[in-house]
Amino acid sequence: MTILGISYLALGLYYWTMSVTPGPNNVMLTLSGVNFGFNRTLPHILGIASGCAVQTFLLCLGLGFIFHEFPVIQQVLKWAGAAYLIYLALKLVGAKVASGVQAPPRPLSLFDAASFQFINPKAWVKATTTATIFMPEGTPILASGLAIFSLCTLVNIASSSLWAGFGVGIRKVLSNPKMLRAFNLSMAALLIGTAVYVVLS
Repeated sequence: MTILGISYLALGLYYWTMSVTPGPNNVMLTLSGVNFGFNRTLPHILGIASGCAVQTFLLCLGLGFIFHEFPVIQQVLKWAGAAYLIYLALKLVGAKVASGVQAPPRPLSLFDAASFQFINPKAWVKATTTATIFMPEGTPILASGLAIFSLCTLVNIASSSLWAGFGVGIRKVLSNPKMLRAFNLSMAALLIGTAVYVVLS
C-alpha cells in the first residue's frame, strides 16, 4: 500500500527488522520484563515508541543537515549513549534492598526511555535511514513526516512489547534469587559490551 508516495509495506518491513533485532533498547526491555513485569514496563515501551517517532519525524523535516554540518555531534551522542548504558549496567550490579538481596533499579519512565533514543546510536541509524530512503519526493514534508511518524510508532510498540513479553515469559525460570542475580549480572555485562561496541563502531 502506498500513501503520500510512501510504500508502507517496505517501510514497515524495514522498520520492523531494525526494531526487533537485538540492540540496547531490546536488552533493557527484556531486563525490565524479567524484573518488573509487563505493566510496569509499559511506560518504557511507550517511551521508546514516542522517542523514536519524534526523532524520525524531526529528521524527515530536515534536522539531519545538522549532522552533516557538525559531524562532531554524532561522536558526542555516541559517547553519551555508551556512558548511559554503562551507568545502567553499574546500577544493575550495585543496587541492593535492605534485606541484602540484589535488586534491580527502577523501571525506566516514559520520559527516560524517550530521551534515551536521542543518544542511542542504533535509533539514530534507524531514523536517519528511514527519513532518507522512505521520504518521498514531491510530497508535502509535514504530511509525509506524520505518516512515517504513525507507522514507526505502531511498529515500535509491537516490537518492544515482544521483547518485554519475552522477559515476562522467563520470569518463572528466574524466580530463584540466585538465578535472577546471575541473569541481571549477565545482562549488565551485555550492556557494557554493547557500550564498547557503540564506541568502536
